[in-house]
Amino acid sequence: MPAAERDAALAELAEDALEFIFLALEQLANPDVLDELAVAQPSLLVIDEAHCISEWGHDFRPDYLRRGAAAHALGRPTVLALTATAAPPVREEIAERLGLRDPAVVIRGFDRPNIHLSVRRFHDEERKLRALREHVAAGTPPGIVYVATRRAAEELAARVCEHGVRAALYHAGMRGGERDETQERFMDDQLDVVVATTAFGMGVDKPNVRWVLHAEISESLDSYYQEIGRAGRDGEPAEAVLFYRAEDLGLRRFFADGGGQVDVAEIATVLAAVIEAGEPVAPARLESATALSETKLATAVSRLEEIGAVEVLPDGEVAPAPGAPPRRAAIEAAAAAEENRRSFDRSRVDMIRSYAETDGCRRAFVLSYFGEPFAPPCGRCDNCLAGRTEAAAAPDDVPFAVGSRVAHGD
Repeated sequence: MPAAERDAALAELAEDALEFIFLALEQLANPDVLDELAVAQPSLLVIDEAHCISEWGHDFRPDYLRRGAAAHALGRPTVLALTATAAPPVREEIAERLGLRDPAVVIRGFDRPNIHLSVRRFHDEERKLRALREHVAAGTPPGIVYVATRRAAEELAARVCEHGVRAALYHAGMRGGERDETQERFMDDQLDVVVATTAFGMGVDKPNVRWVLHAEISESLDSYYQEIGRAGRDGEPAEAVLFYRAEDLGLRRFFADGGGQVDVAEIATVLAAVIEAGEPVAPARLESATALSETKLATAVSRLEEIGAVEVLPDGEVAPAPGAPPRRAAIEAAAAAEENRRSFDRSRVDMIRSYAETDGCRRAFVLSYFGEPFAPPCGRCDNCLAGRTEAAAAPDDVPFAVGSRVAHGD
């Protein structure tokens, strides 16, 4: 928004002329905006898409990790965190990151029984893409095809158009106006399909999407279920199809093991820079002092904050935390926290692989992942309809209750 419009909105807020104010996430990192909000003494702070605190905050959207500090700066109003997909560990992290004390957790249920779940398995990439294009051409529009990269979106959108399908692409590298136009045409039923990266999703609430196809496997079951949940919002039958090649897992494993991953030396460098600054230090200054990328810096700060070595202030500046552990112990603990996070990310890739390769009821697999018991068969997935689903286990045969924490060997 233009600065004048933002100033006008804040002025109305100060004059008590507004009941609600909606902000982009990054605005809460602006100290001037935060001060204006604090003066208004809000009674409710709502965090939408709260699962992103766990999924995005650790690596490339660190603003998600600062919501707890922002809530404190606003006088600790009642906090409401909303998400459509959060497995039990993610729900726990949301509560911890937002500083929620004994929160009321309301779970309405994850099942979307009108969405048919299926996986088509391939060994050859070209055969997979040809089958996907044929599926798009034969399907009842509108639909969405998700791909892993911008290049794949561009190539697939062009090939789909050859079948006479009204298709457009959507990815974060496009100009804002182009993205807006594509979304508006899709919402107005002027497009049959959008071929997109995951940049196309949040805020897309179109009731009549008949199918969501994935050309590559998602980064996690959380992400996959979030993405296919854009189908069938009118309650009518819809389908979600994953076009799966085991080789596609390599890209997801690369991201799980890479991205903003930091080592012990990098964590030590960041902690030293914070301590030696002698005052709260801005991220840009830390980036210059440590010569680390923004992503790596955000990851290192997050790990140090987790173990109580530093604190991230509402304006994003970083300072040593009161009662911080000794430097060596802090570095070791933060490095262990980093390994735990990477192990968690790898386990999520393993879970989406297990979903793709299971011969059991896919709906039962997904719902148990989200902590919701379900007795198969569902009758609305490829395995159940093919008769591959095993009979539901009797309660006495289930070794662990859904949501239990277990330890297992490598």
